[in-house]
Amino acid sequence: MSIATPFLITRPAGKADNLLASLDEQGIAYSYQPLITTQQVRLKAKDISLLQQAELIIFVSVSAVNALQQQLKPEQLTGHLLAVGSTTATLLQRWTGREVIVPHDQRSEGLLALPQLQHVKNKQVAVVRGNNGRELIKQQLQARGANVKYVQSYIRVPLALEGNQLWQLWQQQQVRCIVATSNEILQQLFALIPAAGQAWLQQRHWVLVSPRMQEQALALGIALSHISLAENANDHALLQQIIQLKKEMV
Repeated sequence: MSIATPFLITRPAGKADNLLASLDEQGIAYSYQPLITTQQVRLKAKDISLLQQAELIIFVSVSAVNALQQQLKPEQLTGHLLAVGSTTATLLQRWTGREVIVPHDQRSEGLLALPQLQHVKNKQVAVVRGNNGRELIKQQLQARGANVKYVQSYIRVPLALEGNQLWQLWQQQQVRCIVATSNEILQQLFALIPAAGQAWLQQRHWVLVSPRMQEQALALGIALSHISLAENANDHALLQQIIQLKKEMV
């Protein structure tokens, strides 16, 4: 018989280690099942040139930093460094030894509100990211007159998983709450689980990380009362939300 693990963590492989360690320290039972992994993309000569010439370099994720630092020396980046989230910023700062600008609101919207990005007319901006990310940063900075180019340092790859088996396992484990940190993960869960399990997914409680994700969850049939929004997607914010929910699980 499976041990009850009320929290299901779905962070991508390689991104969940700190959160899982914190849950272990807190004695919170969980099941971990990544749905997505990342693969490094080899930089082209034009990408390296873009990064060397950029006045502002924006990193959207930990994976963006990891994939880049395996292919470049930090001194090749001379522009101002910005990161969407604090975990990404910490990794970037550790690699480069330089100051990294990070917003308090750790989303694209928070980044775009930074004073450093208000007057960017004619500035060269490089956005380091994976495949199929949000277009908001590029669109808004272009509207402000910046010359924005993408540097794709990695791709996200769905893991080959058997949805029916996972659904049965999660029922045995008495999963009550699912932690999802991107719309891609949220949508993949609903695509993976068979039609018979859709209602089960809708009846779980969900920890999500943005109003945009909440809208997607509502569209998938999850009730607003079954959604808790973490302050952002970093490990500390997720942990705090999980601790709060555990207290409510009587």
